[in-house]
Amino acid sequence: MPKFSPKAVTRLAFAASCVLSLALQGHTLLRPMLLTDDIAQHHVWLDAGPAGGFRGDDPWLDSAKAIQPYMTAMVFQALHLVLPTLLVGKVLALAMHALTGFLIFQIGRWLGGIRLGWLVMAFFFVSDAWIGISGGFARSFAWPLVSGFLLSVLAERRGWTAICMFLAAALYPIVFVLLCPAYGLLWLYEQMAGKVGGWREALHVSAQLRQQWPVMVAVAAGAILVLLKSHELALHPWVGPQVTLAEIQRDPLYHQGGRVPVWPPASLGDSMTWFLMPWDKILLEPVLRHAASLGSTLLVMFHVVAGILLLVALGIVFRRCRRHGFVLLALMLSAVITFEIAVVLLPRLYEPSRYLTWSLPVLAVLSVAVVLDAAFGLVTPGRVRQAGIVFVVLAIATRSTSIRGKGAEDVSEYSALYFELARTGGEELIACFPRTADFVPVLCHRSVYISNECSHGVLFTRYRKLVMERHAALVRAFYSSRQDDVRAFCADNDISWLVVEEKYYRQGMPSDVYFVPFVDHLRELLKQTPEPWLLSYARKLGKEVQPGVYLLNTAPIIDNPDRQP
Repeated sequence: MPKFSPKAVTRLAFAASCVLSLALQGHTLLRPMLLTDDIAQHHVWLDAGPAGGFRGDDPWLDSAKAIQPYMTAMVFQALHLVLPTLLVGKVLALAMHALTGFLIFQIGRWLGGIRLGWLVMAFFFVSDAWIGISGGFARSFAWPLVSGFLLSVLAERRGWTAICMFLAAALYPIVFVLLCPAYGLLWLYEQMAGKVGGWREALHVSAQLRQQWPVMVAVAAGAILVLLKSHELALHPWVGPQVTLAEIQRDPLYHQGGRVPVWPPASLGDSMTWFLMPWDKILLEPVLRHAASLGSTLLVMFHVVAGILLLVALGIVFRRCRRHGFVLLALMLSAVITFEIAVVLLPRLYEPSRYLTWSLPVLAVLSVAVVLDAAFGLVTPGRVRQAGIVFVVLAIATRSTSIRGKGAEDVSEYSALYFELARTGGEELIACFPRTADFVPVLCHRSVYISNECSHGVLFTRYRKLVMERHAALVRAFYSSRQDDVRAFCADNDISWLVVEEKYYRQGMPSDVYFVPFVDHLRELLKQTPEPWLLSYARKLGKEVQPGVYLLNTAPIIDNPDRQP
């Protein structure tokens, strides 16, 4: 086997990471209607402006820009100078995907050598954990930031550690909150281990300033950025301040089936077991599909194995280098600490599960690779080891097809509707079912009354009020038996176009077509009025742009109050 220099290995790993990213996600660049639904909330504001086609008073554009971390918004705008909005997120996602693969390869090299680096990279690319990167939103920076932090502390590069921590605050504050305790725990370990002079030097302020000043500056600057953004959102006319814990506890919107189900909070144990098994598409779904009767038993077994793998991997790393083992342990302990604090302070630190989302899968990917690499090390070099490596490579290559394009949704089924909506007049408001409305702004450059994705920010009071009012008004109009209700809805909200879909008027619709409390209200309305006025009107006088989907100009409804379907 040829020997490569360290620089050659680094270049090869970077090239491999880029190739794998393109293989898994590159095809989305060539398919405009293969995109992630969150784009409706996070990127569409880039097209706002006099010639953008949106209404000047569109609250979703204004609030979508406001919720972006400062540097994230700057990155989006910089990319938008050379790329259309549809490609901003996709290109950014590819870049972050490739960067993470390379960083996690380097982490593997530090923990056990080049072979471990390749294994870690392989398991990362076939894991489900990188779905957060897909789409190119603020959360896309989470994996690279956590991986960069781990690599910098493993290499004892304090300057790079400081940069990672500051960038976390500027790009995705949730990771900043996660990394600060991790670094604090690592600092405590080093004092206890006597690595930098023991407790006497730990209490020596000037000595700590000399050693830790890059990280101190980064944490102080990052904390200022986070507090400024929090204050800005609290004062924003469409967003803040945050809702209270009492409101969360009594409002079904935040309970199971609600738009942001954070109450009651999931237990730490249950959450950890799920996030330590980031291979749903690769491993769990195929097995459970062929052994449905053993579903719950297999799930328990998978989660137990995941926990055991983590413990075994930590033991292996600790045996090789105690400090390296504590770096990984510090991240896990920080995840647990921030999760519990976020539960207590809910919703001050946003959704508690996010702190596990961006830490435990990283450790899970590392754990499997470390254990497998150690197993290869126990086998005498020769055909058995080579056969084992080939088997792993083939298994990974075979299963990788199941996650190709993961996180992206094909919305071409609505291509005819989007074509018609893009031809409507600029600055006209469109009302349609929230899930259908998600992609109208980014594909048609038109304002929508309400969408499912723009309804996510309900942990803020003014935002929540607007979301609830608009959802309630839309459901009432779309499922009413009276023409007056529809006319008043269109006239009062200056609606220019309505999109009516037959599938949302069928009895026995699945519960996930809407969220609590609207799904129950919708079903009750359908029981009272099997065929609402708007559906009858659409079938007789609407334009059927595709099977079961009707486009209605609201002028006849508003101007002719007595018109019957």
